[in-house]
Amino acid sequence: MAEEHQFKFNWTQRPNDLIEKLPEHDVVIFMNANADSLKTKHMVALKTFMKRGGGFVGIHGTADGENDNTWFDGLVGAKFVDHPKLQAAIVKVENTDFPATWHLPNKWLRSDEWYNFENMNLDKLNIVLTVDEASYNFTAGYDEIPLKGMGEIHPISWFQYYEGGKSFYTALGHKPESYKDKNFLDHIFGGIYWVVSK
Repeated sequence: MAEEHQFKFNWTQRPNDLIEKLPEHDVVIFMNANADSLKTKHMVALKTFMKRGGGFVGIHGTADGENDNTWFDGLVGAKFVDHPKLQAAIVKVENTDFPATWHLPNKWLRSDEWYNFENMNLDKLNIVLTVDEASYNFTAGYDEIPLKGMGEIHPISWFQYYEGGKSFYTALGHKPESYKDKNFLDHIFGGIYWVVSK
């Protein structure tokens, strides 16, 4: 993606790089990473980055943290609760005038983990994708207890302005095959493009 769209990137698994390297960057991407391994000093660096107008992109497991962190949950836009068994469903484009959806069909059939969320402030989030709960078995958990789903509106991707910066999140991206899917990669690139655009 970086080669195709001509931007530079660094990849790391070291939380200290948020302190050492983040000031030199325009965007931070949490790819299936959450805040569980971040200490106070790392959160301070991330907050400073956002306040100076930084861009944040969260992918899939970024919403799934074991620790309660109100600020980070707000940055992502919601908190993961649970998901049914991986299955195919229909994704609906709710906003066609956004870079992460420009290329997508209005209805997009794909397989993924369909996350259910809590702590979602729909007044602040701009929803770009929802999943149609009528198109899959949202009750099918991993034990005998049926899941509840989220109802008629089930957001799975959104963007927002957050504390001086811009944030984009997509719950898609569980399967490794997703990262070879051009529609999905263009969805991610559209989010990156938006958080750095003026």
